[in-house]
Amino acid sequence: MAMKKIMVSLPDEMVKVLERERKERLLETVPETIRVILSEYLRSNK
Repeated sequence: MAMKKIMVSLPDEMVKVLERERKERLLETVPETIRVILSEYLRSNK
């Protein structure tokens, strides 16, 4: 699978929520957290 890099700007409040989620899921980075959340979302909406 090919990967593309995309830059995204997020409001501070969303970053705070993602940081909280990252810690709860024991993930290393916010981008990793975003990938996991998007993957779960897309899988559940097929």
